[in-house]
Amino acid sequence: MSKIVYIPLDERPCNLAYPLRLFTQLDDVTVVAPPAALLGHKKLPANVSALRDFLKAESVDADAVVYSTEMLAYGGLLPSRIYPEADKPDIADYEAFLKGLKTTNPALKLYGSNLIMRTPRYSSGDEEPAYYEDYGAEIFRYGWLIDKENREGLDDAERAEERQLSRTVPAEDIADYEQRRENNLKVNLANIDLVRAGVIDYLAIPQDDSAPYGYTAHDQAAVYPLIKKTRLQARIGTYPGADEAGYTLLARAVQGLTGGSFSIYPLYASEIGKTQIPLYEDRPLCESVKSHILSAGAQVALSPDSADLILAVNTPGKQMIEARDQRTHADVTYDTYRNLRAFVSQIGGLLDAGKAVAVADSAYANGADLELIEMLDTQGLLPKLAAYRGWNTNCNTLGSTISAAMIQRNAKPAVRWHEILTALLDDAFYQSVVRGEVTDNWLPRFGLNYFDLKDQADAVGAEVAKQIEALATTTLQHSLAGAKLQPQISFPWNRMFEINCAYTTLEV
Repeated sequence: MSKIVYIPLDERPCNLAYPLRLFTQLDDVTVVAPPAALLGHKKLPANVSALRDFLKAESVDADAVVYSTEMLAYGGLLPSRIYPEADKPDIADYEAFLKGLKTTNPALKLYGSNLIMRTPRYSSGDEEPAYYEDYGAEIFRYGWLIDKENREGLDDAERAEERQLSRTVPAEDIADYEQRRENNLKVNLANIDLVRAGVIDYLAIPQDDSAPYGYTAHDQAAVYPLIKKTRLQARIGTYPGADEAGYTLLARAVQGLTGGSFSIYPLYASEIGKTQIPLYEDRPLCESVKSHILSAGAQVALSPDSADLILAVNTPGKQMIEARDQRTHADVTYDTYRNLRAFVSQIGGLLDAGKAVAVADSAYANGADLELIEMLDTQGLLPKLAAYRGWNTNCNTLGSTISAAMIQRNAKPAVRWHEILTALLDDAFYQSVVRGEVTDNWLPRFGLNYFDLKDQADAVGAEVAKQIEALATTTLQHSLAGAKLQPQISFPWNRMFEINCAYTTLEV
């Protein structure tokens, strides 16, 4: 029995419970994660010292460690964005700790992730420093203009806008934000040095909420050249993403333990769609597909016949829109720029030929493509898939779909179907429909809002579960085969953005 120690990005289900669930019925790999009490909560940082003690003890007899730098150095994702200058990470101490793990267990493989800090384009202090509530959009735009000025120059209107923004945003807030980013960039660069020294075996550097210009792009310009200079391209992956990083590195760790090769062939719903730049990302969709396949420890297959897995990627039309708008503000190019009938037919043909097929539903942002799900259900294909995901950003979807299929490649069909159905309840029915319905039409009646469910989370969860169950019954007319679902819903950060979703089944 091989052993992996897993230190997640934060305590939310997408980073902890969901990836761990993939291993619950595997016989050859065990994954050990720290108890919830060590992981902190939202902006409250984890007990980093105790967390390192846990990792040190568990890694002595482990084969691999999959860890998030944000958790191991800062105490979590949000603490990595909001710490005061006095609490900036001690890089030398962090480096010494990782080197110590290798000294104690020289055969240990270290797979780390370290985000390039994001710069959201909207004003909200829910996940950022307090001043981002008032000036977030302005800080994003100011960073965009500064970066564009340094790289290409500005026209007169842009230069005037930059001067206005410099007067609008308090100088101390800009200074604080830029200092924090500089500290975080030093951690990124230190991790690259640890890869070069052979301490970290593979490093993923995702970018959360990336854009062509701005503070994040500026930091990329420091990270990417160093990777090239040190010739570490094969051991460091860079791409958009964040919450899927744990999935991706767990898959890579499993592949390393399994040995041999694993190849994946991407099949796209449209040729134009695969070249689109998804919302919240900075590069064509098809380029991110390659990056996620490679980071998971697989290879890009040249043909379906030579592949161990077909990754069927559902793509947008002329441009991506939000999932919640697909039925009320539909974009006609989702019909004219792609052919879902042909896509579903290809999936069915490949399954009939005995190929493993996983669906990465990347047509929309923040939710799944309901039409695709209905078509797959009508054809009886959903329970036959190797994996399915369709949540948040394109790269969140890609990384988790690929990893679920790789980790559960030898799992029983019933185990894979349980994982797929749970994803459908969350990604399709909650994120695409129920989240918006409850936020717009239910929460205001009780004085609640998207970011704060107050003491009514149980009542909101009951309403969400009722609506998800109704949608599952009407949408999955063939796949449920008469079964009645009972979803269990909770809200890990007491807000609507993410849920912890599980279900039980009652036969009727």
